[in-house]
This record gives sequence, structure tokens and C-alpha cells, in this order.
Amino acid sequence: MGVRSMTGFGNAQRGGLAAEVRSVNHRNLDVRLQLPDGWGGLVADLTQQLKAQAHRGSVTLRITQDVEAVEEVALADVDRRVQRWHRVAAHMGRNEEPPLSWVLSGLGRTAAAAPVIDELTALVHESLSEWNAQRAREGAVLERQLRALLAQMRLHLEAIELAEPRALQAAQDRLERRMADLLGAQNVDPVRVLHEVAVLAERRDLAEERVRLAGHLDAMEDALDQGGAVGRSLGFLAQELLREVNTIGSKASDAALTEQVVALKVLIEQLREQVLNLE
Repeated sequence: MGVRSMTGFGNAQRGGLAAEVRSVNHRNLDVRLQLPDGWGGLVADLTQQLKAQAHRGSVTLRITQDVEAVEEVALADVDRRVQRWHRVAAHMGRNEEPPLSWVLSGLGRTAAAAPVIDELTALVHESLSEWNAQRAREGAVLERQLRALLAQMRLHLEAIELAEPRALQAAQDRLERRMADLLGAQNVDPVRVLHEVAVLAERRDLAEERVRLAGHLDAMEDALDQGGAVGRSLGFLAQELLREVNTIGSKASDAALTEQVVALKVLIEQLREQVLNLE
């Protein structure tokens, strides 16, 4: 199962009925229904269907009914309302025709008939299938982009590992020159130099951050391999990536390392923007 985008659209229509489902990005799952008057009894079932299909996103299902296309049903409703008027009028001993405005005001407020519900069920299923197919297609595009970004990050991580010894040696050379300048003509104590170099190496060591950074990249690829609703977990891992890169940046005093850090931050920002689109 691949990853899916939170954005999608699907619709189906037949016999005067139409079902349309669309979704956009949202931090949580927000389901909304737009139904004809009198169809409130379908809210629970339709809501359940949508929640079974999505984990995140703002999802709206809109059901419409073309009055002209269901003219026979509408005329039957007219006859029933007129008959009801006549029964009440006869009971009151009055011989009056119902006003047209009163007849029309009651149309469309009755619950959907069973045949209409059966037809609607099929239409909702079709629209949801199209919606999910579109989300899957967009998800596949996003997955390729994310994997490309992760591959680029690994290249920069390798570059950091290669540049680290040179950066440490350069820092050591600067330390020795500084100590020599401070001591002037006096001989530099090699033990003192070694001690300061050891402290410097410990402070500048990036191995721990590199290991954690590589681990987060592995976790991201594992999540993409697993598929499903991975948007939240990838968003969290993206934050952890940025945390480790910031730490590397704070330790880096070499231009080559700084260049790699800047490049990684750009890639992480691109990754976070893409992850926001994933379910």
C-alpha cells in the first residue's frame, strides 16, 4: 500500500442524483456533509463511510438531487400534500383549494425513498473510488519526490563525514598557532596542546549527530516502504532531522561543513512542505 495525498476529488451522477467528494489538507480529519433537505437520516452512515476512507484532511461529501430529473417522485409528493389539505379542509367543513406556495413549500423535505437510497449508495461508492484513485496517484508523485530528497540528503551527509577530518585538522592548526602567539618566544608545551586538541575534538565531533541523522533518514524510507497514513510520522521525523542539522551547524566552523548544513536545511524545508500534503 502506497502513501496517499490528502487532496483529491471524485464525483458520480445518474438519474438526477449526484455525489461529489473533495478533500484538502487539514491537520486532523474533518468530515462535512451537504445533503438535500430531509436527508438527515443518512448523515451517520455517510460520515462513517468517509471516516473509513481517510485518516487526515478536510473531506466534504455533497449530495444533490435534480428536481426535474425526479419529476415523477416530486409529482407524487404534490398529490400527497394536496390530498392531505383536502382531508383537513373536509374535516373542518371548508371547501378550499390549497395555495400553490403551500404545496411547493413542503416538497423536498421528506426522507429519501428506498430506491433513491440504493442509487445513492452506488453513486457514493463510485465517487469515493475515484477520489481514492486520485489521492493515490498524487501520493505516488509525492513519494517519488520525497525519496529523491532523502537521496540528496544522504549525499550531503556523506560529504559532511568526508569534510569532518579536514575541518578538525584545520581547527587544531588554528589552536596551535593561537597558543604559540600567546606564549610568544616560549616553547609550546606539547602536553598542553594535546589536551586542548582533545577538548576541541570532543566539542567538534559530529559522529553522534551523523548517526542519528542517518537513522532518521532510514526511518523515513521505512515509513514510505510501509505506506498508508504516514504523514504525521514523517512530519515528526522531519523536525528531528532539522534538530540534528542545527546541532551540526552549531559545531561546524569550517566553510565546507557550513555549506553542507545550509544545503541540508534547504532540502529539509522542501521535504516538510511535501509531507504536509500526505495523509
